[in-house]
Amino acid sequence: MTQKERLKKQIERERTQLNFLIENGGKVEEVYRQSLIVDRLVERYLELAAV
Repeated sequence: MTQKERLKKQIERERTQLNFLIENGGKVEEVYRQSLIVDRLVERYLELAAV
């Protein structure tokens, strides 16, 4: 599995966690923190895709 594929799977896991927090009334701070994690991973993915 390539680094890009691993990163894609990690993004999917973290996004699932974010969706869970949103759907189940997670605290704003938790949702925000999780959204930052997803954003950072997506940025890394895009950087890899640009190479």
